[in-house]
Formats: sequence, structure tokens, C-alpha cells
Amino acid sequence: MPIVLAGLVACGESGPDAPPEAPAASREEIVLVSRARIYTMDAGNTVIDPGAMALSADGFILGIGDAAAMQDAFPAARRVDLGGRAVLPGLIDAHAHLYGLALSYTQANLVGAASKAEAIGRLRDFEATLADGEWLLGRGWDQNDWPEAVFPSRGDLDAEFPDRPVWLRRIDGHAAWANSLALAQADRDLRGDWQPTGGHVHRDAAGEPIGILIDRAMDLVDRVV
Repeated sequence: MPIVLAGLVACGESGPDAPPEAPAASREEIVLVSRARIYTMDAGNTVIDPGAMALSADGFILGIGDAAAMQDAFPAARRVDLGGRAVLPGLIDAHAHLYGLALSYTQANLVGAASKAEAIGRLRDFEATLADGEWLLGRGWDQNDWPEAVFPSRGDLDAEFPDRPVWLRRIDGHAAWANSLALAQADRDLRGDWQPTGGHVHRDAAGEPIGILIDRAMDLVDRVV
């Protein structure tokens, strides 16, 4: 359903139950959005349907209410018929990671897993929904919640998922756990002693990646997922 975004601004005594008198300002500058489903987001989560909203030329909300009452209050306003579409207050993402939240619903949920074994068990359950060879993606693990409180390794995943790439973001989004198939598809050979700017590849004493990538190092795999 198409959405119209409007920043809600306080407008005196006006509200869903009492549309205001039309102001003395030039009426041709007023726009009346009508035939709309208006989600006011007030304390009672009031929805006005069909509703109408009067807007001044500079974008201030002059009134919100029943469509018929608003048309009576602003008879000369220029009308915009939304045909039943929704009107919401302006949405401001205050570092809430809305896209990441939506994406998480399409992946294995590892939030709250109390051990590595529990996390792997959840991955097995989720794998049943995937096609052969499809990436197994997940998010939410936290090694600090596990009895051993140490990073897991690619070997833990290789033993359970040898035939598909596995890529799992930690709960804070600043680390990822991968199996060997996922690491092999990285933009660059992850072996050696080099480190990407702004990130870190965890390696063993022989310079082999253990399956944990931190911050910008995750980009090397993210780009091929």
C-alpha cells in the first residue's frame, strides 16, 4: 500500500475529534489531503478512516479529523484525494537499524543461544528451509553468553555444514563467524599476516583464518553473499 509521510506538528486545540476553524491566512495556500487512512500515533493509536488533514503552504499541519468535518472547516482548500492510502507521521531512524531488523527475519535467529551447541542446533533447523547449496545466513550469536566464552571457529561449522557456505553475524554486528566455504569466496585470500583497514581477520599460528572476521574485514565476504 502506498504511504504518504507527513511530519506531525502540534496545532493548538485541533485533533481527531475537533477540526479547527480555517485560519485567516490565504485559503488557496491550504492543501486538504482527503480520503486517507490516517494513523495519528497518539496515545490511543487513533486511526481516522476516512480522514483528512489540512496542511499550510509551509508544511505545518493545521488540522486532522473526519473527512467530512475537515472539508467543512476548509471549504476552499486545494484537495488531494489519496484514495484510501495511508498517512503516517514522519519516520525518523534514530540509529535503529530498521533494514537489519527486517533482514534478520529472513535468516537464522541465534539471539539468546546459551551455547555453541544450541546455536548450531538452531542452524540445523533453519537449514531445512534452504535449497541445496544456498547460503546459510544468521545473526545474533554471542560467545560471551557461552560457557567457554571464546570465539568459535570455522571448524565448528565445517563439521555440521560441509556443503554450503555459512555466514553468521554476531549480535552487535561487529563480527562474523564463517565456515571454510564462505571464507573461500572472499574477495581476497584471507591467509597470511595482512589485515584490512578498519578490520581484523583472526588467524591461527600458521596464518590460516579461523573463521572470525571483525568490522571492515566482514566486507570481504559480505560483498559475495
